[in-house]
Amino acid sequence: MNNIQSNTQVASSSSDTISANANSLQEKEISKDTESNITAKGNSITAYETSQTQKSAYRYALEQDAQHIKTLGKTFEQVDQSIANILTAGLLGD
Repeated sequence: MNNIQSNTQVASSSSDTISANANSLQEKEISKDTESNITAKGNSITAYETSQTQKSAYRYALEQDAQHIKTLGKTFEQVDQSIANILTAGLLGD
């Protein structure tokens, strides 16, 4: 009989990879031009700040997804074990 197998190690590894990638999306500080008065300066600062906000939101979403993957891996492992216990006990019949 084929067994359904989950792999918590793969789930954990995938979760760790996603989490590490999320951590690489840290905010970066840039030097701001305080002397220029061109309109593009203000627009570029606004665009940069918006991109930093979006990057933070994306990093948070990746971290949440990584945690969900790890949790689901553990849950599937528990389900697999429960099914194996039922099959071992012969409760499903042959």
